[in-house]
Amino acid sequence: MAKEIWESVFTVLGSGAVVALINWAQVGRSKKRDRKIDFLDKQIRDLYGPLYYFVSSSEKLLELNKRLHTAYEKEYVDTRYSLDGEVQKKINIEASATLEIGNNYIKGVEKNSKKIKEILDNCYSLIDPNDIEIFSLFHEHYTRFNVEIAGNRISTMPLKIYEDMGKISFLRPEFIDRIKKQFLDKKGKLEKFVK
Repeated sequence: MAKEIWESVFTVLGSGAVVALINWAQVGRSKKRDRKIDFLDKQIRDLYGPLYYFVSSSEKLLELNKRLHTAYEKEYVDTRYSLDGEVQKKINIEASATLEIGNNYIKGVEKNSKKIKEILDNCYSLIDPNDIEIFSLFHEHYTRFNVEIAGNRISTMPLKIYEDMGKISFLRPEFIDRIKKQFLDKKGKLEKFVK
């Protein structure tokens, strides 16, 4: 039956028109495919790729900070030292220097979070709709950190209010996981498209 239909179309329109229709359909599919590839490439290049870089960097800095604090506790909290004034002075200097290193790791995370916020602000049109909620939560915590902690208002805020609002997270684990998953998924899709 399908063969008879094609033969009728071929007879009525002629071979040139059928070839033109087939070419038209192929060009339409090709343009649609090219638009998908371009958008996916732009998402990777401008949004998910840079986010992946800064999130991964922050994740490593947070791991370094955690390892440093574990070593700090082992060395300075769990160990008993002489109460001699000179020994205590030396221990305080070492402990303070160690904590300052950890603070510098956290400052790196803060800088990365600022970059992440800028990327989200500048490339919001590239965000997948199913990422909006988790990105909004990042924005909430970023804003709270800058208003409450960096603005040093947390010292004047009643502890009960802070506890009711919930803890502030530099980078929530689900945000990190989502960025990594999206970047890798989109990279895989793009590779399939261009093969």
